Amino acid sequence: MKLKQGDYVLATKYSDGDTKDHFCVGFFNGMLIQNDGKVTDRHMVIDSEGKNFRGNGFRRCEKISQKVGDILVANINLMEQGCASAWYWRYHPKQLQTLADIGIIKTGKGNKS
Repeated sequence: MKLKQGDYVLATKYSDGDTKDHFCVGFFNGMLIQNDGKVTDRHMVIDSEGKNFRGNGFRRCEKISQKVGDILVANINLMEQGCASAWYWRYHPKQLQTLADIGIIKTGKGNKS
């Protein structure tokens, strides 16, 4: 599916989605254009204030729903501490929320005391 400017997305620095590398949830803002005018295969993603998350773009980017985005954002610390890919959590957000709810890893968000 082709992305449109403003789509709500999950983006990862590398295609494998390793959460130890840069990843984000934000809004698609087009493809990276080099100084010579060449369009690259890097996706530019911005926050709600229009600021780029990563100046050199992201290699993988997929549209997500607001509900999935809310779960991912609320549990970003848990994602960073785990061993699963960001893409795994994109397709299994309820499992991520369940892990947060039962406090498998202390994240400061979504955990019961």
